Amino acid sequence: MKRALLIALLLFCSAAVFAQSITINDLANISNLSNAEAHNYLTLGKKFKRQYIQDVDGNSIEHLNKVGPDNKEETIVIGVGSKLSSGTILRTVTYATSTSQHIINLIGQAKHMGLIMKLHGSDAKNDIYLFDNDFFHIVIFLNHDNISGSVEVHQKEYLGFD
Repeated sequence: MKRALLIALLLFCSAAVFAQSITINDLANISNLSNAEAHNYLTLGKKFKRQYIQDVDGNSIEHLNKVGPDNKEETIVIGVGSKLSSGTILRTVTYATSTSQHIINLIGQAKHMGLIMKLHGSDAKNDIYLFDNDFFHIVIFLNHDNISGSVEVHQKEYLGFD
């Protein structure tokens, strides 16, 4: 009995050590937020903190790192976007990690969310997964060496009929 309890405790602890800080749903939600709202969403939970801000063509692009001892393991970039003639800004959120299991988990989450996988291919460096729906275009890169990867969530212009 004690041995089974010890094994269960070890499995629970190891799962907590390797838990990622963000889900595919979080990344999609962040792409709908203004820069300030996205910053607050990521930092108020104390999961991420600002690493630096860079100014690119008048846009403030913010780079955030995961808070904790492995703070270089996960990064998020917010503030990238394109402005439409209507004034609407379509935002892009980029997430990168040095843990391939996080990317594999995000691929599973995208499939579970019901996103349509448009492509599963590869280039010289990465396996590439393209997911799509009416609101988002998500590109997931998993390095062939299975060491790292990244996710780009691109907000789409929704042409709904009222």
